[in-house]
Amino acid sequence: MDVIDIILLPVYLGLIYLFANFIKGKNSGNAIYQRYYMRGLNYKMLGSIGFAFIYLFYYRGGDTINFYITMKPLYKLFFRDPGTCLYFVLTPFPGYPLECFYDAYSHGASYLLRGTASLTTIRIGGLVNLFCFNSYIVCTVVFGFISYIFIFRAFALFSSLYPRLEKQFAIAFLMIPSVVFWGSGVSKDTIMLGAIFLFITSFYQLVISKKNITVNVIWLIISGFTISSIRGFILFSIIPGLLLMTAIYYRSAFKSGLLRIIAGPVFLGAGALLSFLFIQGLGNSVQSYNVDALTQKAEGFHSWHTYLGETQGGSAYSLGDDVDYSLAGILRKAPLALVICLFGPFPWQIRNAVMLLSGIESLVFLFFVFRVFFTGRAYRAVNVLFLDHIVMLCIPIIIIIGIAIGMTSFNYGALVRYRIPIQPLLAVLLIVTNYRINNPNAN
Repeated sequence: MDVIDIILLPVYLGLIYLFANFIKGKNSGNAIYQRYYMRGLNYKMLGSIGFAFIYLFYYRGGDTINFYITMKPLYKLFFRDPGTCLYFVLTPFPGYPLECFYDAYSHGASYLLRGTASLTTIRIGGLVNLFCFNSYIVCTVVFGFISYIFIFRAFALFSSLYPRLEKQFAIAFLMIPSVVFWGSGVSKDTIMLGAIFLFITSFYQLVISKKNITVNVIWLIISGFTISSIRGFILFSIIPGLLLMTAIYYRSAFKSGLLRIIAGPVFLGAGALLSFLFIQGLGNSVQSYNVDALTQKAEGFHSWHTYLGETQGGSAYSLGDDVDYSLAGILRKAPLALVICLFGPFPWQIRNAVMLLSGIESLVFLFFVFRVFFTGRAYRAVNVLFLDHIVMLCIPIIIIIGIAIGMTSFNYGALVRYRIPIQPLLAVLLIVTNYRINNPNAN
């Protein structure tokens, strides 16, 4: 951390809060923005600064620092050869500029230049860094703020659907510690968190609310491309949830009870079929998304993350010795993988302070799952699951992403970062289901 960082940090924080006040003022008629925008931003900025300080002074390295190392030469290249720099940053196809390769190689960060996911992160980070004077901590808070804009957009949408639940949703979207911390730095996780919620809200406003059609189509394309470039399997999870949400929403539009009964399985079946066709078509047209390619990637993640878990802090977990990535193998391990993803690390697996905080958070989620689904009125939850379109959005996303993460992470250091997009949705699922159980006649 240099003197320039100490000088620039308060300046950029001031600019961020100034711009945030502008956004708040632009939404003066929206009570959600007036009550929560600045409050949520306070948590986000604390998360960003804390993230930067921990990686600078506690870990003294890590992927986030290495991403910054790969981004720094692009800043210098911009002033020497702006055409080459912008061509790399704005074009998803060319490799890392040779003019910058030496710096990354000499700092041991060249491993980040080998994959589309890392190169996409470097491109986005390089573009952001052009406006941050090559300052790591400034780049971190700007990353955090950009992701916050899209997360708050999702919070505002969900709160508009359930006005009585805005306080609970504020916790779900703006205050979960792991989401605030891991989703606030220079990392793939921050980009994915913002892109996923941008994709969901843009789809909802386009297909259900039918607002700002052109703008939402553009956002849908941008966020979808970003997700597919960094963690393409996420699309396999989001699309089924969105299609099933749409099916449940339009089913409820029928006034006749008989038509709703008939339309229910028809819409659910159509949503499931479209999801299957989408996944199959994507796998056939894009080689990296077919089953064989995903299986190879999963096996690679298994080996690498297990090694990291065993050598760095003892955070490894196991699904048994018989893990395989055939369909039968995945189905056999899916329940355990999902439980570990949603509720691990368990108390007996905690090895350090970071795992302790994640473990406490997981226990809180586990407590509310039992409170909502395993009470004397739990039978009502079954009806809620198939009647509320937002609940139907959350279930497939949580299950599919949860299983995928549980089956590929194999150490809690990776798992607690990868699962941050589904934690707000798990909270939403619990909040809405509990509300519907206690208020069966509510709109």
